[in-house]
Amino acid sequence: MKIAHLLIALVGLLVSAQAADSKAALRLLRDECLGCHKPGKAKGGLLLTTHEKMMQGGDSGMAIVPGKAEQSLLYQLLLPDADPQMPPKKALSSEAVAVVKAWIDAGAVWDSTVFDEAPKPRPVKLSGLPETYRPVLSLALSPDNQSLAVARGPTVFVFDLSRPERPVKSKLEGHVEAIQSLAWTSDGRYLVSGGFQKLILWDVQLQAPAKTLEGTLMGNITAVAATQAHLFAADGEAGGAGFIRKFDLQSGKLMATWKAHEDNVLALRLSSRGDRLLSGGADKLARLWDAESHALMASYEGHTNHVLSVAFNKEATQIATAGADREVKVWDVSSREQDVTLGDKKMVFTGAAWTPDGKSLVIVTDKGSGSVHSELKKHDGAQRSETGKTLKLTSVNESLTSVVITDDSKWIYAGSFEGNVHIWDGGGKPAGVLMWPNEQR
Repeated sequence: MKIAHLLIALVGLLVSAQAADSKAALRLLRDECLGCHKPGKAKGGLLLTTHEKMMQGGDSGMAIVPGKAEQSLLYQLLLPDADPQMPPKKALSSEAVAVVKAWIDAGAVWDSTVFDEAPKPRPVKLSGLPETYRPVLSLALSPDNQSLAVARGPTVFVFDLSRPERPVKSKLEGHVEAIQSLAWTSDGRYLVSGGFQKLILWDVQLQAPAKTLEGTLMGNITAVAATQAHLFAADGEAGGAGFIRKFDLQSGKLMATWKAHEDNVLALRLSSRGDRLLSGGADKLARLWDAESHALMASYEGHTNHVLSVAFNKEATQIATAGADREVKVWDVSSREQDVTLGDKKMVFTGAAWTPDGKSLVIVTDKGSGSVHSELKKHDGAQRSETGKTLKLTSVNESLTSVVITDDSKWIYAGSFEGNVHIWDGGGKPAGVLMWPNEQR
């Protein structure tokens, strides 16, 4: 009986060891090879995203012969004397090659859970941006509508909207690279900025960082959202899967990380109650998450290109998604049906924002145009922009990247890739641009 128990224990240890070896090998393939062997970029015709695709091989035939590493092309191309050698830009260490060999010799067991893990961040040395590169990639309106945060290149400017001249009241510097995302905490006490592998939680009153979060983040922080207690941030390597991370704001502790999209997450938005989190991705999907449990509640599929911006209405009964496919879609959250489709398929929609009362939806494009939509009605399958009232914004000759609208719908602000923030009044008429500190009088 004791011998039987011992054998069972030994088998269990062996299985655990094999599983660990499989994970180690697959992590190497994920981190070092997947960038060139995924859908849309299958070098040599080889895909390494699933076991089935891997076993199909590529243009040169089978990549792996389970149990026979020496006869497997994938292993052969990792060797120091291989021609060509893979990966092409950086040879794997002898230890890493040995891990892959042992995995193939053991049968090349596949473990799909590895591909749901966030890869370890790679250290990158950043240099300063050219002075001429100062795009406005993100805007964030404070909850009280008195302040507008603008990410312009590596700097955050906070404008005082309570004064007619809208002066800059804070200039926050802490990033080296272009800031891609901004969000206020729901109580308006802090402002969050996301750059490359770094999040900064700003105390705007003190004009200083309250916390800096880095070390676990992979690439550009492409989107952020925050409640009074938690911070959600989207990151991922270029062209890789998109992950959402949840931090405790008080301690800065990373609470959870989950794979949210098969490609980069490009937009995040919290519902007014903070209990639902909406994400939009380069995989053409929008997804709805439970902000507490991180459970996936719904997926919204209908775009044929990247989802660049997402927005909730007041009660979170509808969502809007703006896409690179030149369409804006308004969805019923519960049924997942498209209630409204906007756009004439001529311009990429880069930003969307709903007023808190849910009455006005503003959208902007890469061609400098924009519009405000109200009284939206569910279409019958044939209607598009005629589903409600539409107010056209006077166009500007710049590529717009982001937009916000004040609670009373009286003012609209849109950032541009050329580095300006344009202003429109409630009638869609231009009202100038925000002035930077060295331009203000």
